[in-house]
Parts: sequence; C-alpha cells; structure tokens
Amino acid sequence: MSSKKKIPAVPAVVLDPTQQAFNTRQASVYLGLTCWQVRSAIWSGELSAKRVNRDLIVRRVDADAYLEALPNAEPITKDWMLKRLGKSASMQTVKP
Repeated sequence: MSSKKKIPAVPAVVLDPTQQAFNTRQASVYLGLTCWQVRSAIWSGELSAKRVNRDLIVRRVDADAYLEALPNAEPITKDWMLKRLGKSASMQTVKP
C-alpha cells in the first residue's frame, strides 16, 4: 500500500448561464479571479455582495459592474520596459 495521503477532489464549479447570483467560488470563476481576490474586493467595498448567514452572495449585475469599473491594462511601452529592466534611455545603444 502506498503511504501517500489521498487528497479529496474539489468538485468543479459549474455556472448556469441563467444564474443571477453566485457564491464566492462561483463569482471567482465568473470573474476570472481567485476566491481570495473576490473576498478582498468585497471587504474593500469594490464589489457589492449580500450576506446570507455566513455566506457571501454576489449578484451577476454587481459582478459585471465590478469588471466594467476595473482600469484597462496599459500597453507596454519602450520606456516602461527599460525601467523594468533597470536601464535608462541614455544607456540604450542604437544598432545601425
């Protein structure tokens, strides 16, 4: 027999297209975030949620509004890349 402990499988989260509210696990799948990121957004007030006993419920319209309110990703520029690499623009060599 193997001495390895068996880790119980976590059931996959399935979202119904007509579903109007999500728990935090379902909301994380819908939003493409981790559960921790969803909870942090709720706790900071960025994502609206309802409390049902100990559970947090996120309405689909609130999840959509949260996504719309997020800033757009900026394209990477040459200056940003040089700064990221720790180089200054004056150190850059021009190839003929």
